[in-house]
This record gives sequence, C-alpha cells and structure tokens, in this order.
Amino acid sequence: MSPFRTIRVGIAGLGTVGAETVRILRDAEPDFRRRLGATLELAAVCDRSIEQKAAELGLARSVRRYRSAEKFAADPLLDVVVETIGGLDEARRLVLESLKRGRHVITANKRLLAHHWGELFDAARTAKRRLYFEASVAGGVPIVETLRRSLAGNRIRRVLGILNGTTNFILTRMARTGEPLKTVLAEAQRRGLAEKDPSLDLSGADAAHKVAVLASLVTGHWVRPQAVAYAGITGVAPEDMAYATSSLGRTVRLIGTVDLDWSAKPPAVCCHVYPTLVPLDHPLAGVQGEYNAVLVQASAAGDLMFYGKGAGAGPAASAVVGDLFLLATEMMAGPGQDAGVVWRREGEMRVTDVGESVSAYYLRLDVRDRPGALSKITGALARRRISISRIHQQTSDGKSSVPVLLTTHPARQRDFLSALSQIRRLPEVAPRHAWFRML
Repeated sequence: MSPFRTIRVGIAGLGTVGAETVRILRDAEPDFRRRLGATLELAAVCDRSIEQKAAELGLARSVRRYRSAEKFAADPLLDVVVETIGGLDEARRLVLESLKRGRHVITANKRLLAHHWGELFDAARTAKRRLYFEASVAGGVPIVETLRRSLAGNRIRRVLGILNGTTNFILTRMARTGEPLKTVLAEAQRRGLAEKDPSLDLSGADAAHKVAVLASLVTGHWVRPQAVAYAGITGVAPEDMAYATSSLGRTVRLIGTVDLDWSAKPPAVCCHVYPTLVPLDHPLAGVQGEYNAVLVQASAAGDLMFYGKGAGAGPAASAVVGDLFLLATEMMAGPGQDAGVVWRREGEMRVTDVGESVSAYYLRLDVRDRPGALSKITGALARRRISISRIHQQTSDGKSSVPVLLTTHPARQRDFLSALSQIRRLPEVAPRHAWFRML
C-alpha cells in the first residue's frame, strides 16, 4: 500500500509557464485522482507578485502563498517542488534547498541545468530524491524521458535538433515571405512567440543551453555550456533564404548538434549550435513555425524523430505536468533506486573542439566591384585547402559592392574560419557577411 493519499505540490514562479502549469494541474486533477488513486494537491505557490497572480488564477485561500523563495522552500508540508522561476542564483538555491529538505523537484530551467548539472544531481543522489526536467529542452516534445529510459539500451551516436521555437518561426516566415528578420521578429513578438528581449533566442544561447543538457544526458557526463560552440540567426538575410532554396535545394534552420564517437579512447563528444543549410528533403527541413524537432541516431533503434511545439507556455507546462504525473506514479509505487543517477557513467568523456569538426559551408560576402577581388577570395580558401563547389556573383545594379554567394566542399571548421578571417581583411570585402554550416 502506498503511503501517499495526497501528494502536495508547490509551484515557484507564476509567470507564463508556472501559471499555465497551475491551470493544467487544476483541470486534470479529477483524471489524475482516478488514474493515480491519490490526489495531486496544489498546496503552495511562490511569486514576487503573489497576490496579483493568485487573484488572476483564482487560487483557493487554502493554497499557501509566498513572496520569498526562501520561505517557500522552508514550507514543511510539500512533497514536490516545481521550479519555474528561471534564471540561475535564486533557482539554484531553491532546488538545492528543496532536495536537502527531502522534496522531489521538477524544473523547466535549461540554463540552471546547463550551468549546475553536476551539483544538482549530486544533491538529488545524496537526498535520494528525483530531479525531472522534461520541459527544459524542447517544450512539449518528450525527448528527455525517451533518451533516459526508452533508449537506455542504445548508444546514441548523434542528436540533431531544432530546439528554439522563436528562431524557427522567424526563419520559416523569412523563407516564405522574403521579409527581413527585424520585420518577422516584430510579428513573433506580437504573437507572443518571442520575448521582449529576444537576445538569448536570436544569439543561439538558448539552444546552446539545451544542447548542453542533452549532451550531459546522453553521455552520462556533465557537458558544461562553455563547451557548446554557438552562433545565432541575426546575420541571416532574405537573399540567403532565396538562394538556398532556388539554387541549392536547401533551407536555413538553427540546428543544435551532439556528435558522439564511442570508439575513441576515451569516448568523445562535440557539441554546437549554428545556422545550417538543410536539404529540403531532410526531415528537419519540414519543421515549420514555432515547432521543435529532435532527430536521434541510436545504435539499435536507428533514426528516430520527435516533433512538437517548442514556443509558448502550453507546451512547456504540458511537459512539467507530464513529469509531475510520472513522478507521482513512482511515489505511489514506493521508494525507487534511480533517483539522481541519470547522468553518471564510468570512465572519461572527452569534449572535442568544434574547430576539428568537418562540414561544407555557405558564405555570403559583400564584395566591392574591383578587378581581381574574386581571385583573392578563392585564393584565401585554397591556401587552407578548401575548394569551392559553387559560386554566384549577383549583379551590381549600380551599387559599390555586390553579394557573392559561395559554397565549399567539406573542410575542418578551424580551416574555414581561418580563411574567412583572411578574406574579411581584404580591402575589396565589405564588413557585412554571413556563413552557415551545411547538413
């Protein structure tokens, strides 16, 4: 017989995700009670604007209310803490204190996990409590539990993902309409698909945190966010989209990558996030709008793709409540032995420099219309043993410089960037440029 008849839940942070979690939990409570044989009770909430948020959500007076995360963490009557505060310091203190006091924890905070993975899971192991984080990676896409449990008998060879719904909405809209990024970003903000300050999304940093979490999960070692090389989409222009589709049969996506080499001594992992030209017949090219997708290459299961909405409160809150239900079923079954061990693997794991990775590249340059300019560009690439597969020079239309679009054969990224550095110093080359990897 389970000791639980009521599982008391506290939610810290009543922003968009936390508030939607409250709504879903309230609406699903009768169904959960029937399926679990126990009640998932919203027992306490915490927010800096607690009275306003409580009124907006119509919370019962029986729900304990806190403005202070410290006082919330000290509440003695909680079984599970849901952290949707965001950020680093306050969230870290709350999660660690909650685990120390014997609560299981669910978080949607990819930044927290990326920066403090080792510390958090050590704390969960010491406390013999579980730490769940499905909502931290791909919104409503159930990739974390799939990798942790369903594919436990596989060695993961590669993970490719569209992990940021905001940037995917922007890129697909730019490709369809030919509008510049600034115009499409404003539309995304009007729709609630982009933050007022979208810098973490546009820079690729948000996706890089998610890649760090995925890499830590599949390797069994903490892959720190500093090990994930990344670049964002701010340099993507309508002409890149048009040329990619019409001449290369590709489209632009912001792709997060975890590449694993289990045959190396020790095994090695390489992680990065870059704008990437994806063939139009590739599964990730068909991922449109605010949707996320994760493509997993596994040793036994083969290629698997997971797809769903990544931007917006609903998908993330759905993943949080899914973790809560899964955790509740385990609590009802009695004490488990796997708490906090998801990231441990014996032996070493080497993080390889993305500069050693090999890819073909797309490069757009604004080149001043002077004799010999193209030969200098191709010469800089040739000195790094990089050969050009295609080159296109647009008409000048009376302008002082013209776009030159080229693609290369596969080469080490270190060599390509070294050649690009030389090219950008040429007096014939204007500062504006963009480069993408090619899948």
